[in-house]
Amino acid sequence: MTQALTPAQREELKALLLVRQRELLAQMQQNRENLAPPAADQDGIVQGNVGREVDQVLTDIDTADLARIRLALDAMEDGSYGLCAECGCDIPFERLRAEPQTQHCVPCKSRWEAAQGAAR
Repeated sequence: MTQALTPAQREELKALLLVRQRELLAQMQQNRENLAPPAADQDGIVQGNVGREVDQVLTDIDTADLARIRLALDAMEDGSYGLCAECGCDIPFERLRAEPQTQHCVPCKSRWEAAQGAAR
């Protein structure tokens, strides 16, 4: 198992992951605060319910992204970070810089997306 990342690249990516983790935690806190029950007036309840549903969906998305970030940080610890979970090849630094929590190289991710599109 070869690792194409230099120590400096790994540190840069770890910093990106930690910043994104802090941002997500802050967003999730704000979304949870927005999930408080809406005001009592009729129009406010309708608007409040729609807003609450949006905040719940955003919290769910953030939770999934946070889980991927934690997996990436764990992979940095065990030495498997930067390897595609599907084929095991090195994920290029440029891809990791753009999406440091990714677990797949571009070809494997593209195949997965194509399969998802075909399943619809």
